[in-house]
Amino acid sequence: MRRRALAHLLTAAVLAGLTASAATVIAHADTGFRMSEYTLTGSNYKVSVPRTDIDGVDGPYLAARDEFNSSLRGAADGYIAKVTPTLNLSTSVNFTYVGPHLLSAKLGVNYFAEHAAHPYEDFTTHTTSLDSGKAIQLQDVFTDLNAGLTVLSKQAAILVPKTNAGDTYYKDGILPTVDNYRNWAVDSGGMRIYFGEIGSHAAGNIVITVPWSALSSVLSPQMKALVA
Repeated sequence: MRRRALAHLLTAAVLAGLTASAATVIAHADTGFRMSEYTLTGSNYKVSVPRTDIDGVDGPYLAARDEFNSSLRGAADGYIAKVTPTLNLSTSVNFTYVGPHLLSAKLGVNYFAEHAAHPYEDFTTHTTSLDSGKAIQLQDVFTDLNAGLTVLSKQAAILVPKTNAGDTYYKDGILPTVDNYRNWAVDSGGMRIYFGEIGSHAAGNIVITVPWSALSSVLSPQMKALVA
């Protein structure tokens, strides 16, 4: 009887351990973060701002929510501060991504000056780690920043001609410099690079997605874990 009772206890302990592990995996795979947008309006401006929400959390998740939301709100406020009676501001195209370990977004706005022939777009990108609750900078993405920029530039030379820019884009715009690749976001398929207008105005702002597989040799261990 004693052995049977002990066996039952051991079995129950093993099952409990398996259940706890499964719950941890499920909770990590489905973080509970939700993306939405809110609109800031005023004299000569109307801007939609991405926002993330999550219920009943603390620690890194709460820090990630607040860091992500405050950064995008700060960028929106900065754009609004430039509005004048002759310079209007409106929403352009936004992008948001929620992954098991990351929040990422692009906030886009259009400025239209009085008597101008067309508006021009400005944008900000931001990525936050759910594991640390902190922003991820470009230098955090790669083990060696220069090596990472070199691979990005080589990929851009392949991908940019396939966009609306064609072969007539501004070649200096894809050189391996921090300034050229400062606007990036995370997508499930890879690293989204926002170049802006490196071709004709008619071609619009040029965006490419560099596959994670093409970056695997230069990604930092931290980034590999975050996008795995």
